[in-house]
Amino acid sequence: MTEAAQPDPSPAQGWLGRVLLSLSLGGLPPVLLVLRRLGRRGGILVACGCSVLFARDLAMVSAGAPARLRPLPRFLLLVEVVVSGTATLAGLWAHVKAPAPHPPAGKDGDLPYDVEVGERAGGRAVATRQAVARLATAATAVTFVLHTAREAIYLSPGHGRR
Repeated sequence: MTEAAQPDPSPAQGWLGRVLLSLSLGGLPPVLLVLRRLGRRGGILVACGCSVLFARDLAMVSAGAPARLRPLPRFLLLVEVVVSGTATLAGLWAHVKAPAPHPPAGKDGDLPYDVEVGERAGGRAVATRQAVARLATAATAVTFVLHTAREAIYLSPGHGRR
């Protein structure tokens, strides 16, 4: 008896898909290392990476992909839109918009404002920046987990479609 020949899986379903899934699985530790070691520049870099995932997720949602997906992949996609958007906005705010922890000194070494008032206000600003940076880090980690889970579903035989 001869069985019907199964078509070869597309590269995205075969070795290339496994490579991308492996990179996605292993991507979170280096991202956390970049955040820890590169400080503000690393935070901006990671926020830009999350913004790419956010833009891709928004494009998928606006193209009507959720209507073609099963309930779990649909839910994961919609949650990833929110979480990657949060990671992007919080990351950019914490590393670009937020005030620096220490204001620059003037030419003569004096601080350009009242030190006593500035320290009190600066302390709150630094605490807020740190809280937003922690939120961005948590949202980035969740984004990576959701993205990896969705990718694994899409590489499964049903591709997560109805």
